[in-house]
Amino acid sequence: MVYVSNKLKRRLKSIRNNDDGQALTEFALVVPILIMLAIGILLLGYFVYCHIIVVSAANQGARAGSALSADPDVTPYEASLRARQTANTLLSNGLNINYGEVNISQSDSFDVTVNYKFNFPISLPGLPRSHTISYTASYMIWGDT
Repeated sequence: MVYVSNKLKRRLKSIRNNDDGQALTEFALVVPILIMLAIGILLLGYFVYCHIIVVSAANQGARAGSALSADPDVTPYEASLRARQTANTLLSNGLNINYGEVNISQSDSFDVTVNYKFNFPISLPGLPRSHTISYTASYMIWGDT
């Protein structure tokens, strides 16, 4: 009986001092966190990219509309149409145009507002499923109007 007890004690000691599975266990605990962090960084990068496209579309549309509005041979409708086409072209080059909307207003300045509904590709708990990115660019109209 004492022989079995000593043998069992030695076996338990060898298991307790064995570090073979420690690295694998630590890896299994850390990998899900690293994967979530990497996915979060990619989603943030994609969101920033979409925001840059929306800002560029609004700026270029307002610039084109303002430049055309200063030309006395161009009607305000033509200037608005060209500004909308410019903004939509820039928006469609980088994003899904079905989620974008371009609004134009004219007074002393030429204003272009671009709204884009950003849908997150991955649904994560605690985060909204979509977010509207909105930007308004305003350019003064110079010249004879």
